Amino acid sequence: MNRRTCTAIALAMAAVMGTSGIAAAETIRVGYAPSVWDPSDFHGMMGSGIERGLDEAGVDYEFLIRAPSNHVAHEEQLAIVEDMIAEGVDYIIINPTDPEVQRVAYERVINSGIPLIVGNYSVPFPDDWGFQPMMFSGYSHSDAGLVLCNYLAEKYGEGTEVAVIHGAPGHVTYDRAPEACYNEHGMTFVYADHADYDRLKAYDTMERILVAYPDADVIVAASSAMAVGAVEATVANGVAGEYPIYGAGGTFEELRYIEDGLLAGAWIRDPVAMGEAVGQAIAAHSAGNTDAVPPIFNSPIHIIDSIEAINEHVNPVIFTSEGMEFPRPLKD
Repeated sequence: MNRRTCTAIALAMAAVMGTSGIAAAETIRVGYAPSVWDPSDFHGMMGSGIERGLDEAGVDYEFLIRAPSNHVAHEEQLAIVEDMIAEGVDYIIINPTDPEVQRVAYERVINSGIPLIVGNYSVPFPDDWGFQPMMFSGYSHSDAGLVLCNYLAEKYGEGTEVAVIHGAPGHVTYDRAPEACYNEHGMTFVYADHADYDRLKAYDTMERILVAYPDADVIVAASSAMAVGAVEATVANGVAGEYPIYGAGGTFEELRYIEDGLLAGAWIRDPVAMGEAVGQAIAAHSAGNTDAVPPIFNSPIHIIDSIEAINEHVNPVIFTSEGMEFPRPLKD
């Protein structure tokens, strides 16, 4: 058996993550540049999926993961991509800090001749850019925002007062919580602020909501980390489970809080499946089978609001990779 070396780098940190694989002509070097790195969060689970896809295809590879310090460190991510180009990796996957801000990073990868894959997004680049990546593997943030909006409209109805915890100013966070959709359904935003996709900042924002808008009917957090921070604030303030908080992404922590009744729900797109699609595409492309590479892999979006929904819509790998059983046992 040949070795498959996976090196994870968070900023300047490097670690060997494992070996396996079937003999191939040469080792493929894959660079993965997510917008932030947390093995248990969306980007970490997508990275696990990439490895699974490559492993299942029998590819001998080296997996380099390097992330900026936070979701809005745009220049850091560009520098990381430039380093990967200089290192001469064979493929580069970018989960951008912002899909438009990182246009320069995309262009530099494409101009270097390295195949580019864009993760966490599935909307093609504007025509006037004049280029597209080898593949998109992601979902539509707009679709996710509408799925949650329509779900909440049906569940809570007209007159619902909504407090929103946005990420960084920009269209992605607004797409995830589209105010126009809520207004069309007779719901009102009584509070909206930005917590920069940060758990601790979302904790502080949720505490402000508890003080200034204690009668808010629903809390919408526009990222997984912010949803977790909001839940932790309710626990610390003795009101755990009393506020319907909805998250975005359906990460392991969100699912755990849904099981415990502390988070009302979250929309989910399957990060493991996104990663597997990337791994399979790299395997096919590297073997010269370019017709097998889809230009877009688009994960479906589901609302997870119960253990039953977890069992129906969540990728089992999210739990089994943590040594937990699946399907999840129902609670009395």
